[in-house]
Amino acid sequence: MKDDDVLPLPSLMEAWRPPTGGKRTLKGSTLRIRSGGKGRGGAEGAPALSQAEARAKLERIVRKAPEVMVKISGKQRGAAHLAEHFGYISRHGKLEVRSSEGEIITDEKRLKVIAADWDMLDQAMNPYGKDRPTSMSMVLSMPGGTTDAATIHDAVQAFARVEFEGQFAYMVALHTDTDHPHVHLTVATQGEDGTRFNPRKADLHHWRESFAHELRQRGVAAEATPRRARGHVQKRVRSPALHLEARTAEQGRGLDIHRLTEERAAEFARSAEPERRPEDVAALGRQKLIRGAYAQAAAALAATGKEDDLALAEDVTSFVAAMPPAVSRRLQRAREIMMAERAAGGGVERSPETGNESGKTPDRERPKPRDRDR
Repeated sequence: MKDDDVLPLPSLMEAWRPPTGGKRTLKGSTLRIRSGGKGRGGAEGAPALSQAEARAKLERIVRKAPEVMVKISGKQRGAAHLAEHFGYISRHGKLEVRSSEGEIITDEKRLKVIAADWDMLDQAMNPYGKDRPTSMSMVLSMPGGTTDAATIHDAVQAFARVEFEGQFAYMVALHTDTDHPHVHLTVATQGEDGTRFNPRKADLHHWRESFAHELRQRGVAAEATPRRARGHVQKRVRSPALHLEARTAEQGRGLDIHRLTEERAAEFARSAEPERRPEDVAALGRQKLIRGAYAQAAAALAATGKEDDLALAEDVTSFVAAMPPAVSRRLQRAREIMMAERAAGGGVERSPETGNESGKTPDRERPKPRDRDR
């Protein structure tokens, strides 16, 4: 082993692996973008990180470099809907929109022509008249105050050239009239070669990595790690759920996400035989492996005795110590309910992770007596 081969790469690679797994490939007429990306990793996908690359990534993670955001924001169906979307991202001609051909557009009539062209190509490649989107829109951004608008805009254009140029037409528009600058990227779902733009979760993770790479090329310390690699088990409430909750509230119907969580947590806390969901058990097991990988890396760095390695080892240790509990919202709230009831003198303290009473091990099921007549 070389002197520089310090970090335990296999365990770190597993800790940083996205939940959705590996690369995507062309299947029939549907495109699956490879995890390596065009020009970085080649057709066979991204190779394992080198020691230097892994160390740089580890430093960014534990020192909390800003995480990029790439989100699918919607789908447009037909020329009229797409033209309306172009009007929105251009603020009806007040903002510049840059096409994949390099054309800078502010004329709404020109945007309507492009929308009609995209729709015409989609219909020409749709002999059976299936109801499908003409385009898909994305939003790319960084946390507010971490990056200037011009750098984000330039990075998104480079990202789009790497990922889509020559295969899918796209339009790019920068918005700076909100709390933080962000870029709208709209991609035609029909490629001229017959492929369809139909991304999956693995594609989104790859795009985050690709976008972060372009930002780092421009001097911005950006990262794109999965949530679980940072110790986060609780998933954010997705926008569609929030929108659905808002719509049902307007209609006088109840869909209070927080109330549902509260009810399920109370049921768990007060049940004699609480439900142990497989996903909760799996999340706890994953976090043990992930945190173990970081602990292994910290120990390996500290063992070298070098000043830089010792400093990074200390940062890794602090990062792991500051990770949130590896429990879902339901289990976290159940723990709070159990602790409150125990402090008030009622209820039994039970571990939310296992569902057993605190300090007790579960009784083994007694074997049934054998039937002598058998």
